[in-house]
Amino acid sequence: MNVPLLHVIATDEAVEAPTFRAVAEDLIAAGRDRIALHLRLRRTSGRDFHELAERLGSSAADSGAWCVINDRVDVALTSGAQAVQLGSGALPVDAVLRLRGRRLAIGASVHSAGEARQRASEGADFLVAGSVFSTATHPDRVPAGPVLVTSCVGAGVPVVGIGGIDAGNARQVVAAGATGIAVIRAVWQATAPVDAALRLIDVVSESGAAESNRRSPGSRTG
Repeated sequence: MNVPLLHVIATDEAVEAPTFRAVAEDLIAAGRDRIALHLRLRRTSGRDFHELAERLGSSAADSGAWCVINDRVDVALTSGAQAVQLGSGALPVDAVLRLRGRRLAIGASVHSAGEARQRASEGADFLVAGSVFSTATHPDRVPAGPVLVTSCVGAGVPVVGIGGIDAGNARQVVAAGATGIAVIRAVWQATAPVDAALRLIDVVSESGAAESNRRSPGSRTG
């Protein structure tokens, strides 16, 4: 199972929309193994989070997509999700390694080459590096540019770029060495989210996403 080309991050605002579940299911079905749907939820109760993760994790398993749980390792481990994404305030990678089954991929958020090397050495299967461009999600964060991706690729695991990425600049991120891209507004604020996601997948694929950097999460033995 390779690291998907497009990581679509669903925040509380996206999940609270009446059409979210239908759109999420359509994204998973259309994107198949090229898409990862991240659930980054701060306001959702543990019970509701788990129920949603179970449903989407099951759909993802059927299509070859990923359902990725951000930060909540408990939800990731008990819902059947395909991966967990660890932010700066989440459990350390090596702690999750002691808990996970081999099926669960571990991603880690990084903001520098040094952090990338550290997370990779701890056992992360992939890295999400940002912010690449200016983003309303983190308006106080100075964008590092595509060079951040290039510097993080040296850690030896697949790198997904994040931060202000859309169809107009995604090629720069891939050219810098990214395996894939992560987006929020480029999909959820689109008139047709599924069409927008498929267009982004095409852009990344056509740009020659770093196939040599894509590897199975199960290939790590430690």
